[in-house]
Amino acid sequence: MGGMTDQPRPPERPKVEPEIIPPGAPGPLPRGRSWVWMSSGQGHGRTLRFETRGTMALVTALLMLGVGAAVVLVLLLGLVLLWIPISLAIAAAIVWSMFRRKS
Repeated sequence: MGGMTDQPRPPERPKVEPEIIPPGAPGPLPRGRSWVWMSSGQGHGRTLRFETRGTMALVTALLMLGVGAAVVLVLLLGLVLLWIPISLAIAAAIVWSMFRRKS
């Protein structure tokens, strides 16, 4: 059947080898607090910068989380407090019907 063989192919070598910078050799200069240098091996490089948010963003996020939790708590308490008079009315109706049957 054709020229195909069932032998497995050897694994392919990567097209770009990682660049190993020896200790003490000058590398790319950092451009901020957190950075990563990526190179495709063809003379083109790219710097990725990871920024951290400030204190104001943390305070705002925690405030939004607290407001959301308060809304959920108010809704749950509203449901519980709504059922108290309803359950008392049902209990009163049951007791009333029991007294009416005995008479």
